[in-house]
Amino acid sequence: MHRSTCILRIWKNYEHDFFTLIFEYSLYTKANPATMRTGYILVLFLLSATASAADTKWYSYEDGMVAAGSLNRPVILDFYADWCSPCIAMEEGTYPDPRVVSELSDFVAIKVDTQKRIDIETKYGIAYYPTVVFLDAHGRELSRHIGYLGPENMVDEIKKSRGMLPKESPGVEAIFVMAAIVCVYLRLKKY
Repeated sequence: MHRSTCILRIWKNYEHDFFTLIFEYSLYTKANPATMRTGYILVLFLLSATASAADTKWYSYEDGMVAAGSLNRPVILDFYADWCSPCIAMEEGTYPDPRVVSELSDFVAIKVDTQKRIDIETKYGIAYYPTVVFLDAHGRELSRHIGYLGPENMVDEIKKSRGMLPKESPGVEAIFVMAAIVCVYLRLKKY
């Protein structure tokens, strides 16, 4: 069987599964080890690049508030209008920026189209676009910013609002750490 035919069959059989494709190809008796090594490195590089460039998952208002409550995560509300050019600029330039995506990873992100959801716009007292509102996991407002935010400014706003979140009290982990310290102390005292 010709090598390209083998790869094509594997490709069709496993529905574009890259790992299976490379694994099956590496089992092919005439596979060149140097080529396989290069293939592994290439796939790992591509996977790491796509993993770091993952987009932020945006929720509707209702779904996002439920997710925030169940995941116990803070919320970012982005109030926008389709006709608003700063809103469009943030959508195309600020939110896809890798620094912003990274900072938003522990937030539940919610987009609110103010032309369709006037009730939510009224609830939060939104008068200008774009407006970004940060909430804690219980829906209490931490901070808000009115107007365009570039990537650098958005990262600063996210960090500022993260700093306003209530500090978690030490939980079970602290008990284990204290127990370990006591054990070490007792052992050292013994000698």
